[in-house]
Amino acid sequence: MINKKEIRKQISEKKLNYPIEEIKSKSNIIINKLLNTKEYKDCHTIFTYVSFNREVNTTSLIKGNLGQKKIAVPKIVDNKMCFYFINSLDNLRAGTMGILEPVTKELAIPKEGDLFIVPGLAFDKNKNRIGYGRGYYDKYFKEYKHVNFHKIALAFDFQIIREIPVDEYDVKLDSIISPKKTIY
Repeated sequence: MINKKEIRKQISEKKLNYPIEEIKSKSNIIINKLLNTKEYKDCHTIFTYVSFNREVNTTSLIKGNLGQKKIAVPKIVDNKMCFYFINSLDNLRAGTMGILEPVTKELAIPKEGDLFIVPGLAFDKNKNRIGYGRGYYDKYFKEYKHVNFHKIALAFDFQIIREIPVDEYDVKLDSIISPKKTIY
């Protein structure tokens, strides 16, 4: 089996070559599929990444839910990921590596039934993921493992591969949504 470093390299190259028009159109398809899930319809709070660097675009998800559901986005503080509530895209500023981060101070703590939109580079049919290599999401999910929330990844089809090597600290997703499939 190929190692995580090589998978990151291969998928990163594919992302770089993926046309911007495809990113936009496929992101819309993925977000529309998400909006039709029970997990989305039933949640009160969405914990979501702010898309960056050719990820599935989450801007429409964030904009479309401001004022309807609570929105929390991540920020790295002292090498630890925390989520903060936002009520406007104006609450975001470029932070680490140019990624938009919240400037708000209201800490979001996950509750039962909340929805997490999880970023990643690669995913497999067993709902495993490879992130960007820092382990922020795995550590966060372990910290709140006593809370029953839903972890959904949004992915382009080329990001879903046959099998990903798994380490003991990796946390499985609950589902993965791509333009062509949904994995539960």
